[in-house]
Parts: sequence; structure tokens; C-alpha cells
Amino acid sequence: MPSGINLKSILLFGILGSFSVYFLYHNPALLLSKTTSKKTTPHSVMSWKSRASTHPEPSTFEPSLASLTLLAVRDTPVAQNVPTLSVYNDRTAITASGDVLVLSQEDYDQIVALAGSVHALPETGEFRNTWRVSHAMTSKPIDHVFLATDNGLKEVGVYGYDKEKKELKKPVGDITHLPGEISEIMEVVLEGRVGYDKAQEKTEIVEKVKAIIPA
Repeated sequence: MPSGINLKSILLFGILGSFSVYFLYHNPALLLSKTTSKKTTPHSVMSWKSRASTHPEPSTFEPSLASLTLLAVRDTPVAQNVPTLSVYNDRTAITASGDVLVLSQEDYDQIVALAGSVHALPETGEFRNTWRVSHAMTSKPIDHVFLATDNGLKEVGVYGYDKEKKELKKPVGDITHLPGEISEIMEVVLEGRVGYDKAQEKTEIVEKVKAIIPA
């Protein structure tokens, strides 16, 4: 037969256990925080170039509109339709320099998802669907991004993209600042121009990309 001390210990343990169950039942967030504390953060597509690998046979790759996922070109007062980045559905990417790379699967999937978010934005009503960032000076570059959709290519333009400046020259509906989706895809695109050196440009590959730029 249990002693008085052991009986008290058993009763105390039972009371504490019941209280713990009651507390967690009415405070599930506490239990959830314990089980989700190791959850990984969402994958970021930024710095995608550092994770890309060199295409095994770059000279044999043939850019085509049929395989295109994304194509970005830049217009300036001195040059038009200059390729910045093109991405294809086999995860191949071609930079402004003509480097032919293979994106990681995660980065490619993120670019596709981001392109879908941009596609869902409203039309600007401006020529070539251009979002115009407000600047005191004129003659800023215009970046044109062509996105593959189920209904063909959709074009989105950005005049005067600047990482710090977001206010639009003219609102698009109720939108007064450049949407985050546009800023993010522009950062992805402009990474294709990082390290560009005209003297090191792989002209033959760049010309292949130019040949598929929509008129």
C-alpha cells in the first residue's frame, strides 16, 4: 500500500499534468511555436547568378520564342533593344554578356512564380504597358520585360527603374508607387547585366537573342 508521502506525490503529479494539458489546450500557439521554430525561410531568387552553373554546350543552345520564359531588353537614348536577360523553359539563362547558364530548379521556379505575379498586375494604359517612375531628369533607360503566358507574351515596361525611387509619375488606378512585384523582377533582370563588359561580350550568342526580340 503506498505511503502517505508517495500518495501525495502521485496526486501532485496528476494535478500538474492535468494543468499542463489544460494550459496547452487553451494556448495552442505556444505548442505551435515550439513545433515550427525550425521552419526554413522562403527561398529568395536574389543572387541567382551565384547559384547558376555554366551551360555544358553553350554554343549549341538556340534561343526561341517557343521555349521562352522571360526576356528583358533595355532602351536608352543611344541604343535600343539591348538584351539584359533571357530565361528559357529548360532553365537556361543568357546574360547581357552572352554567358549561357543553367539556373537552379528553385531559382527557375521562383522566376516563373514572380512572372505570374507581375502578369496579374493591372495594365498601366501607357505605351507598351510602361510603369513610369517619377524623376526630376528625363531620358532615363526603359526596361521592357516579355513574360510567357498561356495567351502568348505579355510585355511590361519600366521607365527609370531605381532601387530607391518608387513613386510613379502618374498613378495606375489607385497605385501610386511601383509595385513590389515589379521591383523584384527588375532586380532579377538587372542581375543579368552585372559585370557586363562590351569588350568581353559573346557577340554570336547575343545576336541569337536579339533575333527573337518581338517587334
